[in-house]
Formats: sequence, structure tokens, C-alpha cells
Amino acid sequence: MNKVKVYKITTGEELIAEQFNNYDQHFELKNPAQIVLQRTEQGVGVALAPYMPYVEGNLNLGKNAILAEGIPNQQMINEYNRIFGSGIQVVSASALAGIR
Repeated sequence: MNKVKVYKITTGEELIAEQFNNYDQHFELKNPAQIVLQRTEQGVGVALAPYMPYVEGNLNLGKNAILAEGIPNQQMINEYNRIFGSGIQVVSASALAGIR
């Protein structure tokens, strides 16, 4: 099963991508996007921008370029899937029941 992960890289950028393969020296990423913070009327929001959109196929990200990695929260995964994936979004049972 492929997993969507967030990477903080040495250049300061934060990426979100589907980790396609894990090799000794690099990760192969599918549909990488840069996470961009932007001001909104409500404060600070998050947007996704294609990362290296001119690359055909998957992107290899060297493990030595990664400062940190993690699993994004469900809201971020849903937004990523809406833009790059199947479009399937997962909601909590409490949201389906109307509980907040």
C-alpha cells in the first residue's frame, strides 16, 4: 500500500507526496507537491503547488536531503487526494453523524 507522506527537506521546502518506492539512497515519489503557507481572511492557510511539474514520471528524492518526514493529518491527505489522487475523501464517523 502506498502512503502519502510529508517531507521537510534541507532547502526549507515542505513536500507532500505518495511514497511509491523506498530505496537505499532515495525515495521514489509520485505526484509531489510543495506545501505553501498563505494568508487568508481567517489567518494562515495551506495550499498545494506542483513540485517540479516539468518532470515526467516519478521523482527521486535523496534521503540525505530529508530533515524530517511524517504522516499528514486526514484533512491534508483528503486535499492531496482531491487534487492528485482518486478524489476519495475520508471523513470521521462523528462528522457523518453530525457531531462536532
